[in-house]
Amino acid sequence: MSSLTDLLQRPGRTPRRRVLSIIGLVLVPLVIAGILVWALWDPSSRLHNVRAAIVNEDKPVTVNGQLVPLGRQLTAGLVSAPGKTETNYDWTITDADDARSGLASGEYVAVVTIPKDFSAAATSISGDKPREAVIDVTTSDAAKLVDGAISQTVANTAASLSGKQLTETYLDNIYVGFNTLGEQIGKASDGASQLADGAGKLSGGLGQVGEGVTQLGTGAGALANGAGQLNTGVGALASGADQLSSGAGQLAQGTGPLAQGAQQLAGGASQLHDGLNALSGGLQGIKQGEAPLRAGLGQTSQLVTGNTAVAGQLGQLAAECATSGASQAFCEQLAGVVGGPSDPTGAIARLAGAEIAIKGNGTAQNPGLAAGVNGLLDGLTKPAAPGQPSALDGLAALATASGQLATGAAGLADGAGKLNTGAAGLAQGAAGLAEGTHKLQTGSSGLADGATKLSTGISQLGEGFTPLTEGATSLEGGAVQLADGLKTAVDQLPSYSKQQREKLSSVVADPIRTGGKENATESLGGALGAQGAPFYAVLALWLGALATFLVLRPLPIGAHGSTRPSPLLALRAFWPGALLGAGQGLLVAAVLAPLLKIDFWPWAGFAAIAMLAGVAFAATNQALGALLGGVGKFISMIVAIVVLASGIIATAPALLQSAVGWMPVGPASDALRAITGDGSPAGSITVLVLWTVGALLVSTFAAARARRKPEPVEARI
Repeated sequence: MSSLTDLLQRPGRTPRRRVLSIIGLVLVPLVIAGILVWALWDPSSRLHNVRAAIVNEDKPVTVNGQLVPLGRQLTAGLVSAPGKTETNYDWTITDADDARSGLASGEYVAVVTIPKDFSAAATSISGDKPREAVIDVTTSDAAKLVDGAISQTVANTAASLSGKQLTETYLDNIYVGFNTLGEQIGKASDGASQLADGAGKLSGGLGQVGEGVTQLGTGAGALANGAGQLNTGVGALASGADQLSSGAGQLAQGTGPLAQGAQQLAGGASQLHDGLNALSGGLQGIKQGEAPLRAGLGQTSQLVTGNTAVAGQLGQLAAECATSGASQAFCEQLAGVVGGPSDPTGAIARLAGAEIAIKGNGTAQNPGLAAGVNGLLDGLTKPAAPGQPSALDGLAALATASGQLATGAAGLADGAGKLNTGAAGLAQGAAGLAEGTHKLQTGSSGLADGATKLSTGISQLGEGFTPLTEGATSLEGGAVQLADGLKTAVDQLPSYSKQQREKLSSVVADPIRTGGKENATESLGGALGAQGAPFYAVLALWLGALATFLVLRPLPIGAHGSTRPSPLLALRAFWPGALLGAGQGLLVAAVLAPLLKIDFWPWAGFAAIAMLAGVAFAATNQALGALLGGVGKFISMIVAIVVLASGIIATAPALLQSAVGWMPVGPASDALRAITGDGSPAGSITVLVLWTVGALLVSTFAAARARRKPEPVEARI
C-alpha cells in the first residue's frame, strides 16, 4: 500500500485526502456508468412525461356512400400508438396557432400536422390518379437530441398503422376480386367447353350437310339430265302424237269405205252362197235349162268383177294401215282378215279366186267359168278320173264354202264397221293425246330449265359449305384452346377464404417486420438498455482509467535518475492502476447487471472481461502519460470522445469506426458484446492482453528514458 500512497503524494495533500482520492478514482467509472444507465435506461417508459401536439386539419371524404374521416383515425392512432399508454407521448389535440406557440416556448417537443386533403389523398388509391397522403412532423428548437427522431418514428408508426388498415381493405377487395374473377373465368371456361362441343357438333353436322348437299347436287345434276332427256322424249312423243293423230284421221277416213266395201262383200257372198245353192239345186236341170244357166253365169261374172274391186280396196286399206298411225294390233287384225294374194284364207285371195274361177285367167289351163260350162255339164255326173268326186259333188262342196264365205264376209263387214267406229275414236283420242303431249312438252322444258338452275345453285351451295365446315372446325379448335387456357387460368388464379384474405391482407400490407421490439420506442429503449451496456462499460472504464492516471503518477517518484531496473519501475506504477481498473470493472459490471438481464455465469464472464478491460485501459493510460505526459492525457480524452461518437450510431465516419478498432476500446467492446450476444470473446480477450503487455513495454521504455534524465519541474507539481 506504501507504493500506492507514494504515488498519491502531492504537495499539500493529507493522508485523508489521499484515501478519498483513491475512493474517488474507484467511483469515477461507477458514477459515469450509473448516470448513463439512469438517464438512458428504457427511455420509452418515460415518454408520457413528454408533451406533443396534433393539429388535425383533415376534411373527411365519402367513399361508396360511407364517410371516411382518416384524419380522425390517424389522430386516434397517434394518441394510442404504439400500444401502451406509458410508452407514448402525452398528446394534445389543438389548433395550428397553439401548436406554433407551444413549439416556440418548448411546451411541445413535436407537432404532427394532418393536412386538409389527407383523407382524399389516402383514399385516392381506388381512383384513376392515386397520390400519397403526407403528414408534417415539426420538432421544437428546444427539443433534445433524439426527440425529433422519436417524434418522427411515433408519427410514422401511427401513419403506417392507418396506411396498413387502408391497404388491408384495398387488398381484401383485390382478393375478393380474385375469387370473383376465378368464378367468372370458370364459367367462361365452361361456356368455352360447351362452345367447343357445339362447334364440334356443328362441324360434324356441316360435314354431313355438305355431303348431303354434294349428293343432292349429284341428284340435281342427274335430275337436270333426266329432265333434258324427258324434254327430248316428250318432244318426240309430241311429234309422234301429231303423226298418230294424222294417221288416225286418215284411218278413220279409210275405214269408212272399207266398211261399205265389207257390207257389199257380205251381200255378194250371201248372193254367191244363194247362187251356189241354187246352182247345186239347179244342176239337175242344167241339161234341161242351158240358157238360164248361161244367164246365171253372166250374173256371176258381174258379181265376181265387183268382188275384185272390193278386194283391191281391202288390199289398199291393209297396205296403208301401218302408215296411217293406227295401232299395230289393229293393223295386224286388219291384215289377218284381208290377207294377201298368197293367203288362200284371206278375203283378197278368195275374191280373186272367185274371179279367176268364174272368168278364168286367159290360159288354156283356166279358161273361165263360161268356157268350162260345157265341160262342167259334161263332168257334172262324170268324175274327172277314177276315184274322184263328180262335178255335182264338187258343186255341193262349193256351195258349202260359199256359205262360209258369206259368214266370213258378214263378219268382215261387222268388223269393218267396228273398225270404222274405233278408228274415229282413235282419231279423236290421238288428237287429245297430241294436245296433251304439247302441254307436257312445255312443262318438261320448264322442268329441265329449273332442274339445271337447281343443279347450279346446289353446286354453289356445296362450294360454300367447304369454308363453312373449315370455319366450324377452326372454331372448335379455338374454343378448345380457349377452354383449356381459361381452365389453366382458373387453376392458376388463387382463391381465398375470408380467413385467408384477412391474413394475406395483413401480411401483404406490412410484409416486412423487424424482429425484436414491437415498436420504435421500445426498440430505442432496448438499444439504450441491454444493447448499450458494452458501450456504457467501455466508456466508463476508459474515463475511469484516464481519471486514475490524472491522480496517480504514471512513473514512481524518484524514477528519474533511479538506479532500479526500468521494468520494476514501470510495474511499481502499473499495479495500483491495474488494481483500481479491475475494481472499476467489477463495479461497472455490478451496476449494469439489471440492464443486462442475463444469468449469473454470463454476467460473471461479462464482469471478468470488464475487469480485464479496466487493467488494459489502466496500462494504456499509464503508457500515454509516461511517454507523452500531458499530450498523452489529451490523446486519452480524444479516445473517450471517439468512443462516444462512434458508439451511438453506425453512420459515424469510417475513419472514426476504423480508429476504434486500432485502440484497446475496440476489442474490449467486441468482447463484452460477444458475452451479451452469441459470439466468442476469445480473440478480443487475446488482443486486450496484447494491449496490456504492449502498454507495459512502452511504460518500461518511458521509465528507462526517465532514469537517464532529471525529473521535469511540471512533473513534481
